Amino acid sequence: MRKTYKIILLIATGFVLVAILLFLENPVSNLLFPLKIKTVQLVNLPANRLRFRVVVTTNKKATVYLKYWSRGAKDTLYSDASRDSLHHTLNVTNTVAKTDYTFEVFAQQGKDTVSSNRYHFETKPIYQATPYFDLISMDPSIEKEMKGKYFLTQILTQPGSMVIINHKGDIVWYEPFSKGVKVTNWTPYHTVLSIVGAEKIPSSGGDEIIETALSGKTVRHLKLGKDGMDKMVHHEVRYDKDGNLYALTFDKKVFDLTKAKGLARDTVHGDGIVVFDKANRKIWEWSMLDHLDPLDDPLILKHKKDWVHANSLFKDTDGNFLISYRDLNQVWKVEYKTGKVLWKLGAGGDFPLKPNELFYSQHAVHFNAAHNLVMLDNGTKTGISREITFKVDEANKKAEALSIIALPKEYYTTAKGNAYEFAGDKMLFCLTDPRNFLVTDKAGKVLWKVAVGGDPYRLEEITGFSFNKPQINDNN
Repeated sequence: MRKTYKIILLIATGFVLVAILLFLENPVSNLLFPLKIKTVQLVNLPANRLRFRVVVTTNKKATVYLKYWSRGAKDTLYSDASRDSLHHTLNVTNTVAKTDYTFEVFAQQGKDTVSSNRYHFETKPIYQATPYFDLISMDPSIEKEMKGKYFLTQILTQPGSMVIINHKGDIVWYEPFSKGVKVTNWTPYHTVLSIVGAEKIPSSGGDEIIETALSGKTVRHLKLGKDGMDKMVHHEVRYDKDGNLYALTFDKKVFDLTKAKGLARDTVHGDGIVVFDKANRKIWEWSMLDHLDPLDDPLILKHKKDWVHANSLFKDTDGNFLISYRDLNQVWKVEYKTGKVLWKLGAGGDFPLKPNELFYSQHAVHFNAAHNLVMLDNGTKTGISREITFKVDEANKKAEALSIIALPKEYYTTAKGNAYEFAGDKMLFCLTDPRNFLVTDKAGKVLWKVAVGGDPYRLEEITGFSFNKPQINDNN
């Protein structure tokens, strides 16, 4: 019996030693039980022609990622990374249609690194709610600078889509919707935040707020009638520094308009601001209908279904809001949380402006990194669309135009669009009516031009779309 116990004890001890060598990170373990990539499976996603998943298993917990490249290209792309696991799902999210690609899997545990065989896949033509984007021209002076740049835009019409293009105008990522995608915003979390709604909803409005990861996963969803979303939103949705969502919202209020030959109980439709917390609860709301008297508008009966028309919203570093009113040719600053209107910039506002500094039907008003106020002046009075950057002295109510870029008449857009600072010394334009994207220098010279086959609302440069080679922690 003792001999049997000894044998059992020796076998058990052997299993324990093997387990220790197998699961502990040490040279002996790596020598006896090296890291291996066991299986690699490419998963096609029929709902999206540019997105793929690769499912990988390893014999030991490891960090795993892909590198991939198109045939004949010198550029290497990387997937996201799966860390400290035996089972890995990796996402290929940056590809171009009708292109052959090769990928290779890399796995690393500490200093032990292995790679797989090379595998091939081919992307198919795109047809799901994606228009064409044609690169018309690119000045040689910015070719090097433009390489590696990516831009987010959207298709307003139904069906719609979120779209990311590269500097050549190639679609490299998209997410289609049966409804229109009214506006998009690239978040600090490397996701796309959007307002989605039927084409019949006016004023770039929608009944859903949808946040989408690059993998295609919906990570946040607000829908009219659920949680705190009791009104439709329009034109703008963004995150603030606290992780709350803010948006423009439709509002309405009953007024006595008999003095304007209206009804004693007449409904006026205006705009407001709404803020949702991380649990999608409405935590703050503001309405311009509490701050203007409709009887001051001699044409209120004509305007009452869409009075003054707010079209952009931006939260300043001080926590207060910039709100743009197209029909007033004004930008207001509204104090959060009191709701007090702090000042008005524009026609009839609190800041004296020179004649050439007045703007008409402006869009996409925001503060840039230098805290100067930037806008696209649609120029509905002049027929010339411009970028204007103001230095604003809020305390002394002084404003000075630091930059005015007047575009040629062929780029005039009556509505929508934006002008954003680009690469420090240039401007990025979305021009909806002529359906063009532009990069210009500060003198207005066109350096990059893309023609758009759809109806874009905005265009913004995004950072962090293309993954870098993962940094592996040796203590993994």
